[in-house]
Amino acid sequence: MACLLLCGAAEPLGPVVRQDGFQFKPPKAFRMARMDLFHGTHVGAVTRNVAVTRYLSAALLDGEGEDAASLLLSVIEEPLTLGPSSRDEFSTAVVRHVHDELGQPFQLERAEVTNGRVEVLGSIRQGSQLRRVLVAAWPGEGRHVVALCSAPAGRWEALAPVLAESFSSLKLEPVSSSRLPQRYVWAFATLVAAMLMISVGLWRRRQASRSEG
Repeated sequence: MACLLLCGAAEPLGPVVRQDGFQFKPPKAFRMARMDLFHGTHVGAVTRNVAVTRYLSAALLDGEGEDAASLLLSVIEEPLTLGPSSRDEFSTAVVRHVHDELGQPFQLERAEVTNGRVEVLGSIRQGSQLRRVLVAAWPGEGRHVVALCSAPAGRWEALAPVLAESFSSLKLEPVSSSRLPQRYVWAFATLVAAMLMISVGLWRRRQASRSEG
């Protein structure tokens, strides 16, 4: 009986989404939204340094209207390491981002480093609706990923465990994996130098032939 219940249980996560150097499984009900709705904005792209390059990479919604939850994932083009000050620094960045760039006061509830990421949970009020907001950042070399989920407060208890599972599925591709091995770099440099020398030699021969002519 227990086996049948387990087999019949709905999978809480959907198929893998692969974006700009990362992959994760969103909650099953979430679907990709039109990116043009967010074009030219930095919504969700939380960072300690607003001068760095940052962009929204994926936007997902689980419905329409004001009762829908949203999940935004952004790429921040700067390294992030987790340390003793990560919790305070990131929570400060979240409060500033929501206030300055989204125009909403943010009520901070908790901030912690957990499961290899830093998380900040709080709430905002949009009109008469109270929404819970969870922001997470994963460390990375050269770049890192930030996720921001917003949902009506009444839906949060049901969504939170699924969201935690989704966040645990996120994986970043190492920056080094996109770099050529050093031996290939040196070989390429040698080839370029050789081609340059050949070009110079041909140019000198042509100049000498013109002079003789």
